[in-house]
Amino acid sequence: MPIDAPSRRWIATRTQLLGCLALLLLATGYPLAVLFAQSVFPDILGGSLDGFLDAYLRIVETPDLLRMIGTSLLWAGAVTVTSWVFGIPCGYLLARTNLPGKLWARLSLLVPIMTPPYILALSYILIMQQGGFADASLGHLPEAVRAWFFSFWGVTVVMALASFGYVSLAVEATLSGLPRRLEDAATVLGADWWARLRHVLLPLMLPAILNSGLLVFLEAISNFGVPAVLGTRSNLPLLPAEIFYLVTSWPVDLALATSLSSLLCLFALIALYGSRWLANLIAGGSVRPGKPEILHLPRWGKVAAWGWIGGLFLFSSGLPYIAMVITSLAESWGGGMPALTLDNYRALFAPGSRGLQALLTSLGLSVGAATLCILIGGYIAYVNIRSQGPLQRFLDGLATLPRVIPKIVMAVALILAWNAPWVRIDLYNTVWMLLLAYVVIYITDALNYSQSTLRSMSPNLEHAGSVLGASQATVFLRIVLPRLKPALAAAWLTTFIVCMRELVASILLLPPGVDVTATYIFNQFEQGDIAMAMAMATVTILLSTVVLVVFQLRRRG
Repeated sequence: MPIDAPSRRWIATRTQLLGCLALLLLATGYPLAVLFAQSVFPDILGGSLDGFLDAYLRIVETPDLLRMIGTSLLWAGAVTVTSWVFGIPCGYLLARTNLPGKLWARLSLLVPIMTPPYILALSYILIMQQGGFADASLGHLPEAVRAWFFSFWGVTVVMALASFGYVSLAVEATLSGLPRRLEDAATVLGADWWARLRHVLLPLMLPAILNSGLLVFLEAISNFGVPAVLGTRSNLPLLPAEIFYLVTSWPVDLALATSLSSLLCLFALIALYGSRWLANLIAGGSVRPGKPEILHLPRWGKVAAWGWIGGLFLFSSGLPYIAMVITSLAESWGGGMPALTLDNYRALFAPGSRGLQALLTSLGLSVGAATLCILIGGYIAYVNIRSQGPLQRFLDGLATLPRVIPKIVMAVALILAWNAPWVRIDLYNTVWMLLLAYVVIYITDALNYSQSTLRSMSPNLEHAGSVLGASQATVFLRIVLPRLKPALAAAWLTTFIVCMRELVASILLLPPGVDVTATYIFNQFEQGDIAMAMAMATVTILLSTVVLVVFQLRRRG
């Protein structure tokens, strides 16, 4: 009996859905399953179920580990609150005031987002350490200031300076769409500016504040660079750095590393679902977009507003960039400013040099990972949005995992999964392993961009193509993909930039003798060749900026 067209479409959709599920289960589900199994049964990869929960018992019985877990959670929370303090006023000023020069103010918020947090931390070490730029400029930095910087709060502020832009942009986007009528109604009822802010705007802003705070919290609790670079110098032990040292230092303790990784993953999931629950509980509801009320600032208000935004730009970008560039040009240090030279850049770009090889490797991996992410992520997003039922909900949940799972946890999981005794593919300890890691960790950008666009696209054209006999693949390639191009281009750019700066997966998964830009910077700094490290950092940031500018120019053209 022949199968009719609707049945063929249903079978094709189910086949694609199962294919996407299988791909995500292999890429994400399988490594995480191995990680959790290893944390519960430390010898499972050797074929033994002995030592059930031994690693977790070691955590409970070790006061230092419990204290480190508490410190990590407290630090991530402090970074989130500090980012709110920095970012919410910026978002309000951009969305609700007549602040002059908003384009430049908005760009000043994007610069720290593009700057890798570990480079910000390295630059601040150069400024604040004994004999650093602060001492050279001020004669002598007060020891109380130096002690404060190399402490819990100093590390917190550095991470918040790298993250507050997410909060600012989220708050601005929300406030820009809130209609004027709500505040007009409150004004008619006698509410002043402060009452309108507390009772009208703040409840409506809470989802954006909580969602951006979740993003900052997840970035902080999973960040490796700042804890490894600045936390160790500030006597601040944090989970990501500890997991890294357990995996890379002799004797390797995979059981404890996987149990700590599992806890880190659990904290991230609790933060995700706790944030969603809280947003649904206290949010002010949805409203239709409208023209917002604009607050006209007096002259002193404009000066104060630009003082706030300009001060944040100075500390989040200006001072660190100056320290980075001057260090990259330094030839010798005497009293005051060093003698400057381009020799570090000549050495970096010398044919066959380790630095040039690292740069070329990063470029190749970033281009490859960004391209694979938009191809695979775009198709998975299409199948997900255009499907229904329990399998679709499972696919949707599985697709969000890479966004939530801390990067160091995913890197450890991939090491275990692809180095297991039953794996016959010689992937581990090759550059291809790092390409796989980049795709697995950063595919969520392509998924998020694509799904946002697909939700606003009517499926009528796709249905018409199917009625005319086009296969699902043809419908995707000829109808959906052209309409997805702007979203996929933005996802490609984002993925390229984050892969160029990626540190933790790179340092754990690169084969011996191979470097990318992030590992080159990290290793050169740790080995004392600070000028070469900063030269590579400068080149990496300039390259990412050039790609961003070219993308924007082509988009406008």
